[in-house]
Amino acid sequence: MGVFKKVLLFCFFLNCSFFFGQDKVALSQLSYEAISDSINKYVFTNLPKSLEAAEAYILKAQKEKNKKKEWEGISAICFVYISRIENIKAQEQFEKALHFAESNNLKEEIVGSYFLGARVQMGFSNASKAIALLDIALPLAEKLDGVYWRESVLQFISYILQMSGETQRAIEIQKKTISIYKSKPLDSVYTSQKRKALLVDLYSELSGSFLKIEQADSAKHYAKIISTLITPKDSCNQRTLLKVRAEIYFFEKKYSQAKKNFKAASKLCDPNLPIIDLRMKYALGKSAHGEGNFKEAKNTLQQGLDDYNVKPSEEGYMSDYYKLLADSYKETGNLERANYYFEKYINTTSEFDKIKSEVKASTKAQEIEKFKSELKTLEAEKEEKQTYLNYLFLGASLIILALLFILLLFYKNKKKNEAKFDVLLEKMKNASEDSLDIIDTKDEILEEKNTSDVPEETKQQILEGLKKLEKQEYFLKQECNSYNVAKKINTNTTYLSKVINSHYGKNFNTYINDLRINYTIVRLKNDVIFRSYSIQSIAEEVGYKSADSFTKYFKKDTGLNPSFYIKEIKNIA
Repeated sequence: MGVFKKVLLFCFFLNCSFFFGQDKVALSQLSYEAISDSINKYVFTNLPKSLEAAEAYILKAQKEKNKKKEWEGISAICFVYISRIENIKAQEQFEKALHFAESNNLKEEIVGSYFLGARVQMGFSNASKAIALLDIALPLAEKLDGVYWRESVLQFISYILQMSGETQRAIEIQKKTISIYKSKPLDSVYTSQKRKALLVDLYSELSGSFLKIEQADSAKHYAKIISTLITPKDSCNQRTLLKVRAEIYFFEKKYSQAKKNFKAASKLCDPNLPIIDLRMKYALGKSAHGEGNFKEAKNTLQQGLDDYNVKPSEEGYMSDYYKLLADSYKETGNLERANYYFEKYINTTSEFDKIKSEVKASTKAQEIEKFKSELKTLEAEKEEKQTYLNYLFLGASLIILALLFILLLFYKNKKKNEAKFDVLLEKMKNASEDSLDIIDTKDEILEEKNTSDVPEETKQQILEGLKKLEKQEYFLKQECNSYNVAKKINTNTTYLSKVINSHYGKNFNTYINDLRINYTIVRLKNDVIFRSYSIQSIAEEVGYKSADSFTKYFKKDTGLNPSFYIKEIKNIA
C-alpha cells in the first residue's frame, strides 16, 4: 500500500474515532433517563450503540462528580454483556463495578455489584458461585435502610432454589417478599405503579412455584389476585397474567386453552428479548405437543432454536426444550433429528443435574456452616451466662424457700381458722333459740356503767324495749343508732347507754355489732341464697354501709374473714 493511501486510511479511522467520541459527548448532554432508554433500546440489536450510551452515562456522571450514577453506568455495561451472553466481558465489568463501589464506599452499590456477579455466574452455569455471591450480598443488604436490594437478592436466591428443586423454600421467600412489598409505604420512587408491577411478577412466580409442587388450586388463587391488580391497559401485566393462566391450563392438560393464552401473551408488550422469544416458542411448542399436533410443535420449537443462538454456557438450561423437540421429531417420523436432539437432551440433562447438585451442595454447606456457627455462639453464650445462671439458681432457691415459708404460714393460718370455725360451730350448736348470743363481746372500757341515777322502772322499760327491737330485727337497719333506739323506747341516750353498759357489759356500738354478726353467722349457715351474695351485698343487708366495715367487725368477733366462713359453711352444708 502506498504512503498516500496509508495516510488516507489513518485519517478515516481518526475521523471515525472523533465522531464516535462526539456522539458519546452529545449523548452525555441528555438526561440519565434518556441515556438509559438508549442503552435498553440497542442492547439486543446494536452492541456498539448500547455500549456507547453506557459510556455516555458514565461521562455525564463523571462531569457531575456523581459516584452513584457513575456506578450505574459501569453496571449498565455489565448488564449489556450479560444480555448478550458475553460472560467473560461481563465478569470483567462486574469486577470493575465491585472495585469502584468498594473504593467509594457505596454500600447499596456494593450489594448491587454482588447481585450482578451472581447473574454473571448463572451465565457461566455456575450456580454454586452465584449462591456464594448472593450469600455475601444478603447480610450487607439487610443493613441498608430500604428493602429493594434485600428483596432482590432474596428473589434471586428463591429462583435458584426453585430451579434446583428446593421449591418449598423458594415459596417461603416469595411469600415473605410479597408481604414486605405490600406493606412498604409509597413514595416518589416506590410508586403505586411500581408496587403493582413488582407484585404481579412476584405472584406469577408464586403461581408457578405451586404448579411445580402440583398444587393447582393455590396457583389459580394467585392468578386471580393478579387479575384484580391489573387493567386492560396494562399490556405487560396482561401478558404476565395470560402466561400464568396458560401454565395452569397446561398443567390441567387443557392444551388448546393453554396455547390460546400463550399466543395472546406473545402479541402483548414485546420486550424484544431473544431469550424471551425462545421461551415463548417453547411454551407454544409444548402446548401443540400436548394437543397431539407434533408437526406444529416441531416447527415452532425448531424455529425458536433457529432464531436464537444457544451459547455453550446456556446448554445446561435447555434439557426440557431438547427433549420436547426430540419427541416431536420422533412423532413426525424424522428419527435422525430425533436422535440428534435426544443426544443433546442427555448431555444437557447431566449438565443441568450438575448445576442442581452444586446448588444443593452449596445450600447444604451453608446449613452446616450456619449450624457450626450457632453451636459456637451457644457455647460462648453458655460460658457468659453460667455465672448469671448460678445467681439465678440461688435467687430461685431463695424464692422457693420464701414461698415454702409463706405456704407454711398459710397452712398454719388455715389450721387456726379451721379451729376457730369449729369453735364457732360449737357456739352455734349451744346457743339459745334466738341465736343472738353466739357472739358476746365484752368491752373493757365502758362509757357509763353506774346506773344508780336510773330508776328501776326505767331500767326495765329500756331492757324490754331492747328485746322488742331485737325481735323486730331493727338492728339490721343502717339508721339504727343510739338516738333512734332511745327515741323508739321512750328514753334518752344517756339512760340507754348506762343500761346497756351495766346489763350487757358492752357499749352501744358493740351491742349492735354483736347482734348483726350473730344474725349474719346464722343466716349464712341456713340460707343458701344469702351465701351467694357478694360481701358488699351481705354487708348492706345486715346494716353496714361498706364491705370493709362489715369485714372488720366480722373478723373482730369471729376471728375469721367472711369469705373463709362462707367457704367452710358450703363444705359442710
